[in-house]
Amino acid sequence: MNELQWPMDYLKDVKEQYENYPYPLRDPEEEKTRLLATEDGYLDKINHYCYAGRQNFDNFRVLIAGGGTGSAAIFLAEQLRDHQNAEIVYLDISSASMKVARKRAEIRELSRITWVNNSILNLPELNLGPFDYINCVGVLHHLEDHHKGLRILHGQLQDDGCMGVMVYGRHARTAVYQMQELMRLVNTDETSMQTKVDNTKIILSSLPPSNSFKRCEREWLTEVEEYGDIGLYDLFLHSHDHGFDVLEIYDWVESCGLHLVDFIGPEFESRIGYEPKTFITHPGLLKKISTLPRPRQQAIAEILSGLIQRHSFYLSRRPNPQAKPDDLNNVPFFFKTTPQGLARAIDSNPGKTITLTSPDRISVHLTPSRFTSKFLHHLDGAASIKTIFAAIRRDLDAPHLSDRELLDEFKSLYKIFNDIGWMLLRHDSVGPCPPPAGLQARVSKRYSPENG
Repeated sequence: MNELQWPMDYLKDVKEQYENYPYPLRDPEEEKTRLLATEDGYLDKINHYCYAGRQNFDNFRVLIAGGGTGSAAIFLAEQLRDHQNAEIVYLDISSASMKVARKRAEIRELSRITWVNNSILNLPELNLGPFDYINCVGVLHHLEDHHKGLRILHGQLQDDGCMGVMVYGRHARTAVYQMQELMRLVNTDETSMQTKVDNTKIILSSLPPSNSFKRCEREWLTEVEEYGDIGLYDLFLHSHDHGFDVLEIYDWVESCGLHLVDFIGPEFESRIGYEPKTFITHPGLLKKISTLPRPRQQAIAEILSGLIQRHSFYLSRRPNPQAKPDDLNNVPFFFKTTPQGLARAIDSNPGKTITLTSPDRISVHLTPSRFTSKFLHHLDGAASIKTIFAAIRRDLDAPHLSDRELLDEFKSLYKIFNDIGWMLLRHDSVGPCPPPAGLQARVSKRYSPENG
């Protein structure tokens, strides 16, 4: 593995935190038995949302901007292992975090990672780019100037490049920010990181039932239980932590010359959590809200739900880079799910509305059209939309059935599946990406008892 090291001269407090508390807590030995996926890091998703489904990922360069203990770098490098000349550049301000990430990569024998111990603010001087894809998760909200940070990353992108970004959500983290303010007051003039941690534990055990954080602590303390002092420090004692709401994200992104492609996980693994209709059923009010600009509709949904602790989204230099069902050479495929029995249920109950449940446990309703069952029977993850349409014509002995007539109904079905995070598209010139379980199998085999 290659390594570049550069002097540190910025965000002293942040660097000190992650040198002492590498985040998130990861045990490199677990790489022998599991592959942790990151929601924005699936190549299938990157291809669908950012490359119109046409990216084959050969000669693909990735920057992990703020790689932490390595989850994004490991997941992307494992998926890109067999792609010709694909490269990962990992960058992080913390040498302790990078040490964990490197050990994880060594256990997996991932060799095409360049390791850079530095701040993203120094990227213009490092001459590492340009990149096809930049992953920047949990970093930009820790900068004193997040506009400068995003503009720097923008400058590292290829002309058709894109980014996967995660920043904290302001509204759902209100109680956390109150706790951070409380701990700043308690720890006034305190320099010992361990004492700050100890004081936080005392405060947590002293919170009265009336305290805002106490009323929702089960939503947050799982991170402390899982990561210990590392999680506690990151949650309550971080020196730079800025929460964003939807409208601020749009303004920020546009001011930096980028386009917001779409929101994705982690709280909501699809756009449905950003839709007012997910929470409002009154037709009159929904009609009024539907006339508002899309960012304002999403802002309404964010406050309504109260659940979006983190905003994850793709950014692109180009407007509307997603794959679209209008291209009949695209292959529709189910992503991370196979709705067994759905076609049979529709056949058994013609015309009856079917309830579907998104990965976020949100229910949506599908009223089958006359072609829905046929679409599902031929949707095997390999056939293009054009091929599926030809098969339906043969099934129905209806050679004069037009592409437009079939497409109008398919697009309605596709929108429901895509909205709930079930379906993506890739061009038929591009092969499918292997699932994480298959990628892990060959690593686990290397460490199986029979191999010593």
